[in-house]
Amino acid sequence: MHSATGFIRATGSGTKITASFTIDGILHTFSASLTPSLQDFYCANATLHYESVGELTATRAFNGRFGKEDISINIAPGNPGRIKITGDLDMPISPASTISGNGSWTSN
Repeated sequence: MHSATGFIRATGSGTKITASFTIDGILHTFSASLTPSLQDFYCANATLHYESVGELTATRAFNGRFGKEDISINIAPGNPGRIKITGDLDMPISPASTISGNGSWTSN
């Protein structure tokens, strides 16, 4: 299992998340719409756990938990733990929520 540090944030009145991580000099970004929406948040110390950089591509289903003080997102939940984002929120959010949806990886 590999890991990389970066950030994750919710924007657009909590309807979208963006998570970015630099791996070997390449920026990998996961962008998704949230169901249900959350209040905006920021996590400056997010950690991406992954098996292979080759998995950080395409559109992927995800599910996770936000709040009150941390986050945990499983990407491609059909393969639990293969791609996961975790971290402590910079400011607590309430109430805690579970989320799911689809998001896309981009690299540049």
